[in-house]
Amino acid sequence: MSRADANEVAPGLFVGSKPPPGKHEGVDAIVLAAMEYQPPAHLFPGAEVIHAPLDDAPGRRMREDEIVIAANAAKRVAKLLRQGRRVLSSCQMGLNRSSLVAALAMQEVYGMSADEIVARLRRARGRWALSNPNFEKLLRVVIDVKKGA
Repeated sequence: MSRADANEVAPGLFVGSKPPPGKHEGVDAIVLAAMEYQPPAHLFPGAEVIHAPLDDAPGRRMREDEIVIAANAAKRVAKLLRQGRRVLSSCQMGLNRSSLVAALAMQEVYGMSADEIVARLRRARGRWALSNPNFEKLLRVVIDVKKGA
């Protein structure tokens, strides 16, 4: 994994742009969160591949199936992180869809606030990370629901 393509946003959790097929040293699992980039798992030897095809459509509300896809991917990432494994969450640009999955996993594993998660992502990936308002809203709703539980 190239440092130019991905940044560590929490211990063992990296966010980056779409990885080219091949072996990626330093990661045990790769999340493919770009709807338009879903190559088969066998093209990433040595890594568990989590297919989580999401659309980055800031002009519309997320559909229920998209929320389920993001939440399920984040749960798998959280489980891997708890096992001490290293995960790359990726999408086309490494800004929104990859950040959404990473954000939900960070909240699950570390119990961070939405503000802390967003700040970490933007420090690592730039000000456009998690800039899709629907994705940030989902993160905040998930955290609010967990607080009320």
